[in-house]
Amino acid sequence: MARGEDIVETLRSALGVQYRWGGTSPNSGFDCSGLVVWAFGKAGIQLPRTTYNMINEGASVPPNKLRPGDLVFFDTDRKRSGPDHVGVYIGGGKFIHAARTGQPVKISSLSESYYMDRWMGGRRVSGVSADPSSGGGEALEVAPRLDASELAETYGMSYAFFKSQPELMKLLDGAVAEQWSPEKFQAKVKNSKWWKTNSETVRQAQLLQKTDPATYKANMEAARVAARQMAVQVGAILSDKNVEKLAKNMVWYGWQDAQVQNFLGKYVDFTDKQTLGGMAGAAAKAIKEEAYKNGVAVTEQSVKNNAAYIVRGLTSMEKVQASIREQSAGLYPAFAEQIKAGASIQDLAQPYVQIVAQELGVPETDVNVYTPKVKQALNRVDAKGQPQAMSLDEFTQLVRNDPQWRRQPGVAEKTLNIGRQVLKDFGLGF
Repeated sequence: MARGEDIVETLRSALGVQYRWGGTSPNSGFDCSGLVVWAFGKAGIQLPRTTYNMINEGASVPPNKLRPGDLVFFDTDRKRSGPDHVGVYIGGGKFIHAARTGQPVKISSLSESYYMDRWMGGRRVSGVSADPSSGGGEALEVAPRLDASELAETYGMSYAFFKSQPELMKLLDGAVAEQWSPEKFQAKVKNSKWWKTNSETVRQAQLLQKTDPATYKANMEAARVAARQMAVQVGAILSDKNVEKLAKNMVWYGWQDAQVQNFLGKYVDFTDKQTLGGMAGAAAKAIKEEAYKNGVAVTEQSVKNNAAYIVRGLTSMEKVQASIREQSAGLYPAFAEQIKAGASIQDLAQPYVQIVAQELGVPETDVNVYTPKVKQALNRVDAKGQPQAMSLDEFTQLVRNDPQWRRQPGVAEKTLNIGRQVLKDFGLGF
């Protein structure tokens, strides 16, 4: 276990070394993260080289709880979000850092308005210990502005968060000026427009984003991964922009599975191979199978739309199948009652399919309700215009009127035998 005070002493030995971008040595110079990596390395602790990655190390520490050896982070480049400057807290509300080009390694105060306005967070690196009495207590005494930070921390917030919310910043200024009690301060916050117009999950996300940016970043990345995985599962195709939008909704608004699926369902689409994937693909397959069994023609767009609605929870497979059966009953009125009772038109048409296959010598798999002769038989009407399917005998004769039937092996001999039998029945046999 390394002592934070020892790390601070190592850093003090670098005071006066000039800033050098990318520098990691007292001989050639330091940049901010290079100085920190060098000092912690001397203590046997390896840290990531960049500030942006370094902020993911250790545990979050509020300003009034800092101890020697804790890392302190700032956002000094307003053109880019996230931490871009790091130093090490040395106690007494001060920190040591390699500030910028043209300046040596030096000690600065957290109470300076420049650093207070750009505060991103404190982190305590695993493996570093310090005497609690050497840090936090002194940090509270450095300047009146730290009282504002302390007051913010009593409500689980950070000074950086208040700076991002003008309405709440005014409350914080008032609380410091009038020395409100924590109870009065909390009551004022709960009566603010910000509190009333944002849900608990949104408030917590906004707080985490400013109070503990490393954890917020990790939560967002986990949400992005989950968003992409769920998109694959349901067959949605998401752009990076929509992945980010969904991830934010999951983190900020606490979206549950139903809300996520409703969002993803809007982006169910065909792949470059004109297929649907995931849940949408399975739904599309089931819809097509149901449509085929019931003799209902469906377009790819219709299948996609219904699959998307199923994924979004706007309809169910049972409802889609019932709609298909209803269409089938309308298309084949002679069999409407059987279809409504659960029979499929493909099953009902099977005797006609077998006759076509046997009489014309074709595989049964090549014949279905869409075959013109079968469809004609299923949709025939009687003399009164009422639906009445063709009898199997009548249908057999219809099929035999097809020129293809006459070309079947043995048909000529079979026909001649039938003729002889007819003549014989009339007493004209020979």
